[in-house]
Amino acid sequence: MKWYRVNKKHPCRICRRPDWCTYQDDADCCMRVESDVQMRNGGWLHKSGSPIARYVPPPRRVVDEHPPDLEGLWRQWSQATDFHQIDGLAMSLGVEAESLRLIGCAWTGRAWAFPMKNADGEMIGIRLRDNAGNKWAVKGSKQGLFLSELGCEPVAHVVEGPTDTAAGLTLGLSVIGRPSCVSCESEILRYVQKQKIRRLVIITDNDEPGLRGAAKLQDMLTIPSCIWVPFTKDLREFVILGGTREMIEAGVRDTVWSVRKPELVSQ
Repeated sequence: MKWYRVNKKHPCRICRRPDWCTYQDDADCCMRVESDVQMRNGGWLHKSGSPIARYVPPPRRVVDEHPPDLEGLWRQWSQATDFHQIDGLAMSLGVEAESLRLIGCAWTGRAWAFPMKNADGEMIGIRLRDNAGNKWAVKGSKQGLFLSELGCEPVAHVVEGPTDTAAGLTLGLSVIGRPSCVSCESEILRYVQKQKIRRLVIITDNDEPGLRGAAKLQDMLTIPSCIWVPFTKDLREFVILGGTREMIEAGVRDTVWSVRKPELVSQ
């Protein structure tokens, strides 16, 4: 006889779960509760009228709640990284080595590490990037900002990712990097306030998600802001192709600036 897959309307009569198991009119093949007869698919046969064992879920894995020593990890990697390695990465990315050093770039032995910080400058995560461009983070990391040792000037620029942060610094811009086009808005708002930033230029990647993320951030700001979109894929490519700070400033002068009144934020 044909076996039927269980579902939400007809859960398994043995373990009462809506997936994985199968059944016939007078028998069940349960994938969780054992019996004396094991089926080919790894489940166990339960015939109608046979005693039903109670399904006991496996114990939950205990999660280590101790946060990682991010500062210690980064310090260890940073001390083991020499300037030749940073120079090599800088050449491959098309940015200045000093810009990478300013955001704390270090080599872990298998990937490049970029500290992520909160608005108070505390390290809350580490972004990793290998030489193939694959990206992930140290386990236990939280999303944070890529910040320069130099702090920020009254006119600052928000960019996406650590390599665009380095590209902005290469151009001599005052830069705040965030992990993606839609992230860390609250930390940016706090950082803007702490650094007494008066005007903010949001430099977005030249794609639809980037534009949406830039508009979302701009809608939350209470200082004058504008959105500038490079003619290239992103800011780093703009730098590689010869883009300059003067070109950005010229484009910003011709851009509409938005000012949202503070009282509207609380509504």
